[in-house]
Amino acid sequence: MEKGSVGSAVLKSIVLIVLGAMIVLGVYMMLTRTRKQPAKDEDYVITVVDEITTTNLEKSYPASARKVVELYAKIMQTLYRETYDDDQRDAMIAVLKGLMDDELLASNENFEGSIRIEVTSRKAQQYSIPAYVVQTKEPEEVVVDGRKMCSCDCLFNIRNATTPTYSNYYTFILRRDQTTNNWKILGWTQREESDD
Repeated sequence: MEKGSVGSAVLKSIVLIVLGAMIVLGVYMMLTRTRKQPAKDEDYVITVVDEITTTNLEKSYPASARKVVELYAKIMQTLYRETYDDDQRDAMIAVLKGLMDDELLASNENFEGSIRIEVTSRKAQQYSIPAYVVQTKEPEEVVVDGRKMCSCDCLFNIRNATTPTYSNYYTFILRRDQTTNNWKILGWTQREESDD
């Protein structure tokens, strides 16, 4: 009987050790595992519309005249091509307005309304800007009436539902703002295609 009770005690000890190890392992796994919750934020992809509507020009204004024209072109491309609601459209137009010189805005008191009308009309006619190219070279600065100015060229490829893609060349005139020293768009002109 002694032999059986020793074997039984050893068997009970082994079972208790295994159970203890399983409990310790279970607690360890429970404490260290990461819980996967359905994360709706992780699935959201930031669109170009979101990128523009969240642009804060006071904190991250384009660093050069070329970058100002590039942001202008990107906003116009987005306004013509993407899907967005009225609030997003107004937010994009507000960023666009932030790139404009005070003199241009003063001469066009209804800037936002003009852009809204233009974009609505162009979208109804199925216009889009599939591509744009801003000049690669930094523009040369000149001083006019004591203020730094420059011109920057941009090529817009424009597509319409009824016509093939065509190109429009624009020359943007920019001027440094006196208070912020940022480049602002003073105006632009469409120019004839050049052989440059």
